[in-house]
Amino acid sequence: MPEVSLALEQRPVTVQGESAPKRIDSIDGLRAVAVAAVMAFHYGTGLGGGFLGVDLFFVISGFVITRLLLTERARTPRPSLGSFWFRRVRRLLPAVLLVVGAVQVWMLLQRPVGLRHTVNAQTLAALTYTSNWYAVLGHVGYWDVTQEQAPLNHLWSLAVEEQFYLVWPLLLFALTTWGTGRIRRPQLLLLAAAAVCYLLAYLLYLPGDPDRAYLGTDTRAGALLLGAAIAFRPGLFSRFCWPAVAVLGWLWCTADIGSAAFYAWQLPLAGLAAAALIDAVAHGERFRRTLSSRPLLWLGHRSYGLYLWHWPVWIYLAVNHPEWSQGAKASMALCMSVLLSAAGYRLVERPVRTSPWRPRVLLPVLAVCCATLALVTTAPVAAPVDARRNGPIVTGPNAP
Repeated sequence: MPEVSLALEQRPVTVQGESAPKRIDSIDGLRAVAVAAVMAFHYGTGLGGGFLGVDLFFVISGFVITRLLLTERARTPRPSLGSFWFRRVRRLLPAVLLVVGAVQVWMLLQRPVGLRHTVNAQTLAALTYTSNWYAVLGHVGYWDVTQEQAPLNHLWSLAVEEQFYLVWPLLLFALTTWGTGRIRRPQLLLLAAAAVCYLLAYLLYLPGDPDRAYLGTDTRAGALLLGAAIAFRPGLFSRFCWPAVAVLGWLWCTADIGSAAFYAWQLPLAGLAAAALIDAVAHGERFRRTLSSRPLLWLGHRSYGLYLWHWPVWIYLAVNHPEWSQGAKASMALCMSVLLSAAGYRLVERPVRTSPWRPRVLLPVLAVCCATLALVTTAPVAAPVDARRNGPIVTGPNAP
């Protein structure tokens, strides 16, 4: 019976190598579309359902990671999960450290009122990829704090993905090893699991408090599992490409995250539409030329950094320039986010990802960076005083 190795291979591991499937340019174009939708929503430009761009990201991630794992599984009878997880760390963690570090530098230099305590706690949650559960447990509710109190709130989606990356390879290799000959259509099993996740989101939804339903890993894994399903069965939904485009366009304009209808049918419908679009783009010619255009590819390659930077930049401008109009802040935030993500991609993300550093070299370096940021959060911070109440400004679970 084939075995799975949990050990790290000590040879250099590259993202694009013999074990990696060919990169699909049009998928990078979809990443650009997804991050644009999220930014439009956060910047208040009228795209009321743009937050569903996160679901497009989730389906893309489920598809890409499952495709990569299946290729690795077919290439060798004893795939190394340790190497897979190392590649994920090398790909994702450096950019997070850069953004979180920049936010901490801002806190140290400017000390914005009422923000430092929350940022310190969110930093620890970000470093452990538990930001979604930190919000769910009520420490800093995702929807019930002002935007000036939560510059790292958006990292909840990265936490969901990283938790999925930790568990899914184990389940996938178990499925492909012990399920061979017993499960003829694994995509149906994945679709059923996705349906359970969406049902759980509906059951856990509470009017006025959607945090548990919207942020939980268990309730949001449905989109990731839909992506995995189309990796197992290419062409599963591709025939529904044009209806999917129409559905996504409609939902991105009209979806209301606080309504029961969103969790009853809009959220799963958005996931299915995203899966159909990705399936058609990845396994056919539809939209390939448009999505593979140079501007979209450029943005798509930097979409991860754009997502990381766009919200802290917006909070920075909201704190320091409250007198600016919405349009002025959105324009400046867009320019700053693009410049910072481009610089981060060139100076940090790409050099680390393509470096020949072995795990025994890179992992300690990243661990030291994480420890340094964690240590910064323990520095004593004087609570700012609210002159109206003659007491400290409190954020988090004890906030009024």
